[in-house]
Amino acid sequence: MSIAEQIYKLVKSLPPDEASEVLSFAESIRAKHLTTSEPTDTTVQNAWVELVESLAGSWGEDFPTLEDIRAIPGQDILRESF
Repeated sequence: MSIAEQIYKLVKSLPPDEASEVLSFAESIRAKHLTTSEPTDTTVQNAWVELVESLAGSWGEDFPTLEDIRAIPGQDILRESF
């Protein structure tokens, strides 16, 4: 019998208020381990924001601006023909 099955069997035999305490205890243990071992959505989002901010402007010279593209003769010839 697995631990989960043992806990289920034990909780089934308890009155509802005591079973609720067991549930609250299990949820608090889970929450404690989630905050210490797994990154939260906010942590992951902050990591992405930091990455994007660190890269912002770093490729600026590699890509032409819209004005540079339009300055090249014939660049937009297909679009302008419509």
